[in-house]
Amino acid sequence: MKQNRFLIAASALSFIASLLHVACIFGGPDWYRFFGAGEKMAQLAEQGSTYPTYVTLAIAVIIALWGLYALSGAGVILKLPLLKTALVLITAIYLVRGIAGLIIPF
Repeated sequence: MKQNRFLIAASALSFIASLLHVACIFGGPDWYRFFGAGEKMAQLAEQGSTYPTYVTLAIAVIIALWGLYALSGAGVILKLPLLKTALVLITAIYLVRGIAGLIIPF
């Protein structure tokens, strides 16, 4: 089976995004601010709240799971359940997030 280079690249980028989310947990409030998590999340991290840690960890796990789905779609690992549906939804979420990131600041 031929592997899809675009899905392999997408998986790598998803894993990098997941690792950056984990790095924010260890980097603290300044990292939350730098990566655009919002001032409220940064303030909660400064106050020692566990909320930013749990939310960021949940996001990191979800994004890592998306990386696994990309690898599955590329034929690198075994086929995961609901593969085509998941890849369409993941793509839609990334597209909406990307477009929002371009429009909202303006």
